[in-house]
Amino acid sequence: MKFWFLPLIIFSCLTICFCSAALAQNDTSKIKVSMPLKPVKRNIIQDTIKNKTTNLNEVTISSRYNKSYKISELSKTLRINTPLLNLSQNIQEIGKEIIADQAAFNMSDGLTRNVSGVIRQEISNNLGPFIFMRGGLVSTMRDGTDLTPIYRGPVPEDAAVIERVEFIKGPSLFMNSIGDPAGTFNVVTKQPTGRNNYAANIMFGSYDFYRVSADLDGLLDKKGKLQYRFNVMGMKSHSFVKYDFNDRLVIAPVIKYQISERNTLSGSYTYQKFSYGLMSPIVMTPNGFGTLPRDFTISEPSLNPYQPTDQSAALNFQHIFNENWRITAIGAFMQNDNSGAYLWVTKANDVNPNVLLRNPKYDLTRSIVYSEQAFINGKLKTGSLNHQILAGTDINQKRFFAESYIEYDKDPSGALNNYPLDVSNPVFGAVIPNYTDPNDVENGNTNQQINYASFYALDEITLLNDKLRVTFGGRFTTAETSNNLSGVHTASSNDIFTPRMGLSYSINKSLSVYYLNDKTFTPQAGSTAPKTDGNRSNAVKPKTGMLYEVGIKKDWLNGKWNTTLSVYTVKRAGTLSADPDNSSYYIQIGESKSKGIDFDLKGRILPGLNAVINYAYTDSKVTADANKTLIGARTPLYVKHIQNTWLTYDLPLPWLRGFGLSMGYQYQAGRSGRYTTATPYHIPDFFRVDGGLRWANKKVSVNAIVNNLLNKNLVGTPWLRNGLYYWIPQAPANLRISIGYNF
Repeated sequence: MKFWFLPLIIFSCLTICFCSAALAQNDTSKIKVSMPLKPVKRNIIQDTIKNKTTNLNEVTISSRYNKSYKISELSKTLRINTPLLNLSQNIQEIGKEIIADQAAFNMSDGLTRNVSGVIRQEISNNLGPFIFMRGGLVSTMRDGTDLTPIYRGPVPEDAAVIERVEFIKGPSLFMNSIGDPAGTFNVVTKQPTGRNNYAANIMFGSYDFYRVSADLDGLLDKKGKLQYRFNVMGMKSHSFVKYDFNDRLVIAPVIKYQISERNTLSGSYTYQKFSYGLMSPIVMTPNGFGTLPRDFTISEPSLNPYQPTDQSAALNFQHIFNENWRITAIGAFMQNDNSGAYLWVTKANDVNPNVLLRNPKYDLTRSIVYSEQAFINGKLKTGSLNHQILAGTDINQKRFFAESYIEYDKDPSGALNNYPLDVSNPVFGAVIPNYTDPNDVENGNTNQQINYASFYALDEITLLNDKLRVTFGGRFTTAETSNNLSGVHTASSNDIFTPRMGLSYSINKSLSVYYLNDKTFTPQAGSTAPKTDGNRSNAVKPKTGMLYEVGIKKDWLNGKWNTTLSVYTVKRAGTLSADPDNSSYYIQIGESKSKGIDFDLKGRILPGLNAVINYAYTDSKVTADANKTLIGARTPLYVKHIQNTWLTYDLPLPWLRGFGLSMGYQYQAGRSGRYTTATPYHIPDFFRVDGGLRWANKKVSVNAIVNNLLNKNLVGTPWLRNGLYYWIPQAPANLRISIGYNF
């Protein structure tokens, strides 16, 4: 029997037991919890005088001057209840106000600018988030569950379903120890609120961009026990790049049932359908970065669209024992399917470097993730010590099937057919044959699996009159991997214990300092390429990491805005990089070390003025490797200096009531390429300015944003390989207008 079935059986039994207990629970329990309250006509003040225990409806006071970018509490999906100011970790929150003000429409659309040191390195056309931080590729969570597939993905979440995004800097034993020690980001999706709220949004802009979304939030019964949230979005857009387009559909229903005052059950489903003109907008030339026209492409209109489909579902049950203790069980599922052909160039043409020899490739992939978790958290007191306890189990099964990188267009001798394109005088119109794979995706050339189960416990001890918080924790993880690549099989099995220790001290109510030491262990699917000397292919080793970090946090002006400054060192071993000589395999960097400084400012610094200002310095190098020439080289896709600013100001003039201005910029300097190289090469800095004008009242909001105001020719995700310069062209100056209406 495989090891992961035992925890799965335990998880299932716990869920059944607690659900059974929930159904038998008397609804008249006296425990106080948040319940949706229907509007009442009676005098609440008189009721309060007669019965002092009556709970008042929660009242939120808002105005255009009250809006703030600062969030003080973690979402419940991160399992711990410590306020951000007192937490021994740097976690940055991006709320829906920031997303709306920047007119962003999904995770890949510039949200990373709001957190220090975070950048998106796009390689494929929105097929995955590809977010880097502190010298590493960060892992992804959705509502606190690990839905990161083995290969690309998950597809970036659309803003229509996003409530907020949480960037966890460094390892997070309280969530999992899987992922790069650089950190994780968690997308918190919209859930029912227990109130009737309806909203619609229309967005349009340059390159025939049109997007419509609706958000329906309400009750399905008179008692308010059965609640729903339904989000839907449709989008069509062309591109500044020839022959590219982007069509999307998102449907996301959520149902929540308040079984009793102690028990809640909710279920969610998200369906995303995409159609891209280009699998990747990457361009290449022998003549240097940014030397091609911005609308240049290596593709042809004769190729069929690249079509991803992403669907996920989750079931969440929570039982409250009393005001201090609760247990949660979650099961989640994600499946991502991609198919399509594309053109690629692997090296410079020996005869004429300006003529690209394009070859068509075909991909058919399927990623599946199952995630199960059960955890208990609560509070207790032993003598003068207060404890916040978290303990549980996480189980995860990842599958990746593919008929990948098929070179299907060959002549009778077996040689690839080339489709030449002169970058100095491109002529398009070649008829590229499309391809339909005769095999089912699960019978293709790639079949990979990762299975892990982990058990963990965490105790945050509070002492010295609640000024000092000491956190101890540990997680035991057992994992297996299996790889079948073109008939070559490799496998691995590992067990590891990863401890965590954190300290946080409150100098006063608005100022705290912290220290964190945490480890990660990440099983990785994949194999190294077989050697020509007869050595066999080997399964890649797990990635391990260690973080040391100190920081200081400060709330200003009674908590209206906040600053966080952290200094860290990250050590990692076993980072993967695509093998440039064989795309089916990997090369593995021995060891690397990242150190740096992060600074974040976020909140309302003056009446009507909200700001997001951040800076990150990162120094990330290879410290050990079998190839001695790489020691001291920069790690892939890191940026030495990143500085972002975003400001919004609501004009205080009575005759301009409701109007506001927005302005911001992104700056990156000291960039490295996609592959680690012993010989560095120059990559141009990145500087983009955006700005806009907005107006809003209680019902309607209008926001117009111009991105790349200076119309700079910007280069994204650059690298140099085999005599060719590769990069992702960035859009010239472009307009986006968003119109929202609250019913």
